[in-house]
Amino acid sequence: MPEDAVGRRVFCDGERGTVRYVGTVPPTTGLWLGVEWDNPDRGKHDGSHEGVCYFTCRHPTGGSFVRPKKVSFGVNFLTAVKLRYELCLDEALGEEVKISTKTVKMVGFESIMEKQRMDNLTEIALVNCEVNNRLSITSSPSSLSHAFSRLRVLTLNNCSITWSQVLDCAPMWPNIEELFLNDNSITELQRPTDVLQGLKVLDLSNNSLVQESVPQISNLSRLEVLNLSSTGMSSIQFSDALPGTKTEMFPALKIFLLDDNKINEWAVISELEKLKSLVQLSCLRNPLMDLEKNRETTHQLLIACISQLKIVNRCEVCVHQH
Repeated sequence: MPEDAVGRRVFCDGERGTVRYVGTVPPTTGLWLGVEWDNPDRGKHDGSHEGVCYFTCRHPTGGSFVRPKKVSFGVNFLTAVKLRYELCLDEALGEEVKISTKTVKMVGFESIMEKQRMDNLTEIALVNCEVNNRLSITSSPSSLSHAFSRLRVLTLNNCSITWSQVLDCAPMWPNIEELFLNDNSITELQRPTDVLQGLKVLDLSNNSLVQESVPQISNLSRLEVLNLSSTGMSSIQFSDALPGTKTEMFPALKIFLLDDNKINEWAVISELEKLKSLVQLSCLRNPLMDLEKNRETTHQLLIACISQLKIVNRCEVCVHQH
């Protein structure tokens, strides 16, 4: 069990949760983990036992105590890739990989076909993998960039990872162009510094984002497609530009997906007019879409707010509509 277990994501019997407590629970003996489960039906209580509150949960039955040996804290990114693709780590990396508390030298894969080498991969998909919240490798991620030098597309959907972990790993992916992070533990975004600068497609859908942090990723100067659907977004502001002028944020952004959010004001749509390269917008199933009785009126208002749009809610905009 990791020393910093509190706050870590765990996996147990098909369910995911977050460790909120580590310690004893009298009158029983031994160590327990207090876990708040993503699915409250998996839990039994609110973090209290026999009148003592050990941790708190958002749901009154979202917590339970489990023995450490029952849960998995996941594996690091490199191990997940190896398990998924059965690759030769020692040929691609030339170093040891730390798995949990054991250090294992990956040897004996000389017969693996050349095309299976890690440094030949252009696309990696680790969907639903138990990728843990910390990267456990013996050297800095930047020293591993050669191992993923050809990687262009990376999918890490539903892996319980955070944005800070993504930034920690990003030096390993120097030429990444498309990054899919649907349904993870991403909340507040931090500014990518010297990483992800070649990114063209970023999918952050189904993450509970702190919307005020979205401008932190606006320095991704080559980003053309941004998916923020189902993230709880209700507004977005480009404070560097006055109404009627263009923002320097997201300079290459062409396609912006904002479906299934909480947008209910036309001012939010008008703010998107500041994006200099935007030509396609989708904001289906937002409260704003139901304000007008006539759907065609709503469609026309969207076009009027953002004059350069060519596709609105997956419908092509005709010249006469402008």
